[in-house]
Amino acid sequence: MTRAEERDFLLRSLDDLDEEFAAGNLDRDTYRRLRADYTARAARAARGEPPDAPAARPDPRRRVIVLGALVAFVAVAGFALARTVGARLPGQPVTGRAPETVGLAERQAALEAAVRARPEDPEARLALARFLLARRRYPAALRAFDAAARLDPTNAEALAYGGWIVRLAGLVDEGLARIDRAILADPDYPDARFFKGVILLRDRDDPAGAIPELQRYLVAAPEGPMADGVRALLAEAVAATDPSAPSVPRPGTRREGG
Repeated sequence: MTRAEERDFLLRSLDDLDEEFAAGNLDRDTYRRLRADYTARAARAARGEPPDAPAARPDPRRRVIVLGALVAFVAVAGFALARTVGARLPGQPVTGRAPETVGLAERQAALEAAVRARPEDPEARLALARFLLARRRYPAALRAFDAAARLDPTNAEALAYGGWIVRLAGLVDEGLARIDRAILADPDYPDARFFKGVILLRDRDDPAGAIPELQRYLVAAPEGPMADGVRALLAEAVAATDPSAPSVPRPGTRREGG
């Protein structure tokens, strides 16, 4: 993520933070602390300054701040948002689009009503979580993914996406632990492999460890929504371990003579 992209993301996150506070999902002290942090980060990004180095041992209180905090690399997960925008309403056919007359508020209300009607159904929680993720309601999405994981501790999707949101909040160790549980639950779930590959490559500076994870994504989902991006990341990881390896064009670029 470039500094300009990080700045734009942090400015959007300030708006999300205001909405979460207005909805009563954050206490005033947490809201003020996060708003000051986001504002400072956005200002540094606007000036082109490097981001602060992460602390070696995060304050345990940051578990609470997870519900309102999101930082760099969110662009890498953009495929999840695009994929989940069309979260369907209860009773709506799997194929086909929702009626244009059904607004986002009505869709969310229907999904929340389904959760209330079936509180022990992890799929109802997942449907709500996907919708909230698509709308970038990250704290609420995390709560819904966590609720689904409590109901079904082997649900790879709930574990992986909860871990990715936590990782975006800066809690890399906790996020990776959740994603590892997702892989244990379903070794072939491609999104978990992608998330782990990104963490190893970007956060752990471990391109050799990232390579098999990204390869597993491509084996499981060769035409998946992030396949082109994964190939680019894989080429980057291979180049980092073997500088003589040929580069792979980025998605949307053309080889000379092509």
